Amino acid sequence: MISPSEDKTFPLVEPLLSWTSRRQQALSSNVANVDTPGYRSQDYSFEGELSASIALTTTSPRHITPVQETPSARVFDVGTTEKANGNNVDMDRELTEMAKNGLQYVTLVQYLSQKLRTLRSAISDGGKV
Repeated sequence: MISPSEDKTFPLVEPLLSWTSRRQQALSSNVANVDTPGYRSQDYSFEGELSASIALTTTSPRHITPVQETPSARVFDVGTTEKANGNNVDMDRELTEMAKNGLQYVTLVQYLSQKLRTLRSAISDGGKV
């Protein structure tokens, strides 16, 4: 079993939770502006945020060196089909992405909760034989 001090994924949970919150705000804004003329649908890239959060290192000179990228937690234009009024919000896409984002958030919270339960158990039961 990996000890909490050796767990490299635990520190990544907080920034990913913040990211899902920011993404939910962007998706909600898209839905709220579904009829706003000229509004451009925006989103965040989970894969980009995850790859920016995970630092890869080489342990052998034979390993391929990881590509150094800048954090990609920036908003990007979704690029869906534009309507006559210049708006490109696609409600089906937005609602699907909101559901996916909600599942990612719940998964991260469940992971964090399990880690905290494990730590509490180790602290309270650690000295008992």
